[in-house]
Formats: sequence, C-alpha cells, structure tokens
Amino acid sequence: MTPSISPTVERAPDTTLGRAVDAAVDTVRHATHLSHEAQLLKTVAADIVEDGVYAAKRALKKARRVTERAADLRDQAEYRIKREPFKFVGLAFGIGIPIGLILAWAGARAARRREASSEEAEHGPRA
Repeated sequence: MTPSISPTVERAPDTTLGRAVDAAVDTVRHATHLSHEAQLLKTVAADIVEDGVYAAKRALKKARRVTERAADLRDQAEYRIKREPFKFVGLAFGIGIPIGLILAWAGARAARRREASSEEAEHGPRA
C-alpha cells in the first residue's frame, strides 16, 4: 500500500482561534474545489465550441459539394438536350399529357363539388 500524500492540518484546540483556523482551512478547500470546477467548465465549454466549429465546417463543405453536383447535373442535362432535342421534347410531351389530364380531372371534380354545395345552400338538401 502506498502512503497517502495529503496535507494534514492539526486541529487547533476548540477555541475561537481554533474555529477561525478551521473556517480558514475549509474556505481554502472550498475555493480550491471551485477553482477546479471552473477549470472543468472552461474545458467543457471549449470542447463544445470546437465541436460546433467542426460541424459548421463539415456542413459548409457538404453544401459546397451539393451545389457543385447540382451545377454538374444542370450542365449535363443542357448538353444532352442540345444533342437529342427531339427525344426530350417527346419526353416532356409524354410527361405533360398525363399530368394535364390529372389536373383537369381534379379541377372538374372540384367544380362539381362547389356546384353541388351551392345548390344545397340555395335549395336545401335533396330528399
């Protein structure tokens, strides 16, 4: 077993001076403890700030890569449209027709509902 190397303070007799010495020793111990806690908080705060900076840099790099990738896709699409314009006109037409039909069907359905609700409001519910 290794001997403990901790300072020991002899207890002064139970007098006013002895109580003052005990209070001073306790105050010094408390101040040392608070100093240690403050140092730990400082270290934790520095770590948190460092982690935030690292995360921000990573997010910035990722955003830059996404932007570059989007620009590359735009350039590639522009090139392919210039090379094969009829193919892309046909593709746009093929996609546009079903979308237009769906929108027209939904619009007609909404118009019928509005018409039915306005008739109900004017004439009352049907029997």
